Amino acid sequence: MTASYRLANAPCSWGVDFADRPENPAWIRVLDEAAAAGFAAIDLGPVGFFPTDTARLADELASRNLSLSAGGLFDPLTDPGAFADVVDKTRRTCTILRELAAPRLIIIDCVSDRRGMFAGRPEQAPRLGAGDWKAMMSRIVELAKIARDGYGVTSYLHAHAGCYIEYEDELDRAMADLPDDLVGLCVDTGHSAYAGIDPISLIRRYEGRVGHMHLKNIDKGVHAACVAEGIGFFDAIARGIFCPLGKGVVDFVAVRDALTDIGYGGVAVVEQDVDPTGDASPLDNARESFTYLASIGMAAGAGAGA
Repeated sequence: MTASYRLANAPCSWGVDFADRPENPAWIRVLDEAAAAGFAAIDLGPVGFFPTDTARLADELASRNLSLSAGGLFDPLTDPGAFADVVDKTRRTCTILRELAAPRLIIIDCVSDRRGMFAGRPEQAPRLGAGDWKAMMSRIVELAKIARDGYGVTSYLHAHAGCYIEYEDELDRAMADLPDDLVGLCVDTGHSAYAGIDPISLIRRYEGRVGHMHLKNIDKGVHAACVAEGIGFFDAIARGIFCPLGKGVVDFVAVRDALTDIGYGGVAVVEQDVDPTGDASPLDNARESFTYLASIGMAAGAGAGA
């Protein structure tokens, strides 16, 4: 089989996790640098960071030879009091995704104060009780139905460090509980490695549901120190736990081969979360990761695909 996918980057590589943070870089800079690094597409990021006027956003993307790759939710799916806002954000995000022909919604439970302190520590991490877990699954189903039925957008679940769907047992449980014709899987190679999951085996095990990929890597030494010292997720970012793709623990040659074997035909989004107040150069990071992917044959012809 062969894989056919577009390479994209995402605003989180510039430190943008939330649309309203004053430390966020200018959105124009993010678009300019993603294009300068060689990417053909960019994720929407948190709705409201890029212009929400779809005609203007389409023009800004086209002027840089970029397309929109996907959108996402990074919200507290365990909090019933926040759900109305999450539904509103889903509708605003999916409106843009529909209009800009990027019908992919990535659903992530937001890092919480309680769970975020246990990123990468499955034995110590507090878990949801049966009732709270069932309620979270119901909320994910409702969001996915809104996206599908109202906007023609397909949803993909993303396990994430510091969230209530992080570890392998939680991801497997969620995949079993969520309808496979409604919610697919976004495999994030870096968050998988952070949680002690082999991303290659995850790709192969869920080949029928993998419809989106995040290509991310973690620094072995920083990860080990953060886990040993009980460092929370956002502090781990500030320490540089995420690194350019060719420098961390994930074997991207094996990732490439797994995607080829399953005939992957979606989008592959390069991410390297950084602290926007730090001294990292997102442009240099993005260029380095793109060059590395090209060196292993993951960038050639990646403009094709869904």
